[in-house]
Amino acid sequence: MNAGGVGYSCIAETRMIETIQDGKPSTSFMQFGDRIAIEMLDDKGQSIFGRIEQTVEQV
Repeated sequence: MNAGGVGYSCIAETRMIETIQDGKPSTSFMQFGDRIAIEMLDDKGQSIFGRIEQTVEQV
C-alpha cells in the first residue's frame, strides 16, 4: 500500500483499503500464536504508558 498503514485503526480497515486499491487484501488476519504489541511514544521518544504485549490464543 502506498499509504503504508500509518493511522489505520485495525486490520479490517487495512484490508478494506487494500481491496479498494488492489482488488483484494494482502494483509492477513491474526493467527493463533501471533504476538501483538503496542506502545505510544511522546515527542521525545519516551514511552507514555509502557509497552503492552499479548499473544493471540484460542480459548
